[in-house]
Amino acid sequence: MAKEKPKNEQNAYDKILKENIVAYVLKLSKRQFGFEIKAHRFIKDKLQTTLERESDFLLQITTTENEEFILQLEFQAHDEDKMIFRMQEYHAILQKKYQMPVYQVVYYLGEKPSNMRSTLEPSEIFKGFVLKSFRDYSYEEFLESEHAEEVIMAVLADFGEETREAVVRKILTRLSQLKSDKTALNKYVRQLLILARLRNQLPNIIQNELGNMGTIGYDIEQDELYLKGKGAGIEEGKAAGIEEGKAAGIEEGIEKGIEKGIEKAQLDFAISCLLKGLSLEMTVELTGLSKEQVQKLKDDMDKNETGSL
Repeated sequence: MAKEKPKNEQNAYDKILKENIVAYVLKLSKRQFGFEIKAHRFIKDKLQTTLERESDFLLQITTTENEEFILQLEFQAHDEDKMIFRMQEYHAILQKKYQMPVYQVVYYLGEKPSNMRSTLEPSEIFKGFVLKSFRDYSYEEFLESEHAEEVIMAVLADFGEETREAVVRKILTRLSQLKSDKTALNKYVRQLLILARLRNQLPNIIQNELGNMGTIGYDIEQDELYLKGKGAGIEEGKAAGIEEGKAAGIEEGIEKGIEKGIEKAQLDFAISCLLKGLSLEMTVELTGLSKEQVQKLKDDMDKNETGSL
């Protein structure tokens, strides 16, 4: 069973997609969906996430032919214009819960003939949905865009025969071409880093490429991984760094760092950086520690590693 993502992590993805999806849909709708948009407007109504409906009468039936289904009976004293949609809601809820056919009957109790609709129009019937995957498209389709909102989606697309490192370099280069303003560039690189967490190892590759591409103009102090180490980002990365440090047997080094007044979060992040093979200089730049502090930490790690052999 697939592990469900934490709610705050899912919200991070949703926030980025909501910010950028309009630009994406408006420009790619004809190629990906088969229709061309003439005009659009936002619908801001919130959809009800939980529907609480109490049916008049429900039975799970097994027939003499061994057919099983849910029988729903409703009793209605007056005409209700939207009864058809109420029953549609019932049907969806019952089918989701019991995953078997649903047979519905409404008994009308009024004196005058009923004018309630009992069938849906073809356009009102749910027949399924269109399933799309970014893997169905080449990253080059997104990379060629003039809009950064589309370019960052390349990280979720098909890389073909290209290496991850090569594609990441192209994405970062394209973003720097489109966004000369540092603040705007920082925004889209941060979004890229968050989306990349949906692809294993890509965040690390992006971080490394950012270090190698010093001319891109990205503000490293606004970077998500940097903020993790400072304790202002996502706790997951920091916790991973702590666990890696413990696994490497360097608790003593952590305690020494704390005694010297070094922020524990910075120290944990530095350990994580060094364990992942980042250079001394890059670790200094990412964590905000001095070169001497990082060198001392690295020496302690080397000693512990040698002692454990």
